[in-house]
Amino acid sequence: MLKVLILFLTVASLASAGDVPLGKKFRGKVFKNPLREISIIVTDDGFYPNKIMAHEGEVLRFFVTSTSKKAQCFVLQKHDVFIAAETGVINEIEIEIKKPGRFKFYCPSSKFLGYLTVIEKSLEDTEQARRDIASKKHNYWMPRDYD
Repeated sequence: MLKVLILFLTVASLASAGDVPLGKKFRGKVFKNPLREISIIVTDDGFYPNKIMAHEGEVLRFFVTSTSKKAQCFVLQKHDVFIAAETGVINEIEIEIKKPGRFKFYCPSSKFLGYLTVIEKSLEDTEQARRDIASKKHNYWMPRDYD
């Protein structure tokens, strides 16, 4: 019986927080885009995890390994990603996600599938996000106090 490795999904979204814009130094490092690190384990039962979420504009760093004795791989649709999944070896690849959508990942030697869902960048970073003040006074009916 195969033992499934413990999956460490490290999410290091280093997006700008508060008044720290992207590209500034963060703990001694300079990041142009937010970075998300994702570990993928390929087993005889499929991919773990088989559903991944990311945001448009992020850089994804995949760490891929396998618990199977069969030849396995990780192919990400529409991103030119092909990486071997070898038992006892962690292979790594880094890509930038440029457009939103739902992208399939699979291995041609097996029937297992997974999906990467890329969410569109929020309007917070654009001029369209500016709105009027929501704290305007409203006239509400209030009951009269009785003696």
